[in-house]
Amino acid sequence: MKKESRVKKTVPVIISGDIDPSPEAAYDERKKAFDWTTGLLERYGCKATFFCVGEVARRLAGPVRELAERGHEVGCHGLSHDESDEYNRLSGPETLRRLTAATAMISDVTGRPVLSFRGPRVKTSAVTQKILVDLGYRVDSSVCSQRLDFISSNMINPGWLTAPRRPYHPSLRSPYRRGTSPLLVIPVSALGLPFVSGLLYTFGRSVTTLLFDLLYHESRRTGKPIVYLLHPGEFALKTGDKRRDFSVRVEGMKLRRSPMIFEQDVIRRYDLHVELLEHIVSRGDIRFMTMLEYAEEYGDSHG
Repeated sequence: MKKESRVKKTVPVIISGDIDPSPEAAYDERKKAFDWTTGLLERYGCKATFFCVGEVARRLAGPVRELAERGHEVGCHGLSHDESDEYNRLSGPETLRRLTAATAMISDVTGRPVLSFRGPRVKTSAVTQKILVDLGYRVDSSVCSQRLDFISSNMINPGWLTAPRRPYHPSLRSPYRRGTSPLLVIPVSALGLPFVSGLLYTFGRSVTTLLFDLLYHESRRTGKPIVYLLHPGEFALKTGDKRRDFSVRVEGMKLRRSPMIFEQDVIRRYDLHVELLEHIVSRGDIRFMTMLEYAEEYGDSHG
């Protein structure tokens, strides 16, 4: 009887965290949130990619430096994350100025090169991507292919609807089409609903793990990495009464997330992530990677 040789495939999973300004939380609470996040990841042997706002890297230099020292990748999440930091519409000179400054701020804190980018409110452009290449970046994770949800800081982006689901080198004219740029776009995972912490807090463990399972089976077929997005600041208590008044800016509006539908308790948020990660690692063939690790290992295989 002929013995069949099989090479066991692993499913790449990239946990990514966006480090936003979050002025409503005190420094000590932000530091505690970082500790909770890194402790959670280390519990499962996970190295993650954290996209940090340049000005935040200066204010939280100690915690951000510690992320790098623990082996996590620290990428760039723009300069200020305010309404002027819109990388889908900034001019070339202004984009270059902002990204040059943000890159230097983060590198000065971590002592490491900054090679991965995610735009504030997951926004990017062909101009931004060209400048990222000029600055030596390897990855842009500012695309959410086939994301259709309405509770989003980017609403429905038409470019996302037709963007490739697998990582790709983008066109020099469009960030949502394949092309010849040396930059690698690694999309945040979505199947209509996005694989992000907001989904976990709104719909709970069952819906989020179901989405993961669908993405997992897709990855088994195609090799596509599963990319999850969270914010360490979500584990920080807000000062005063703001803990019960959590809201998100949606294209110039304020959409309040009611405590009735959006989990407000930071301990429950943490527990939900424990449950999610327990489910992920139960598959047994998961391989946690950073954005840069994925780009270095698989970047040349994507057209």
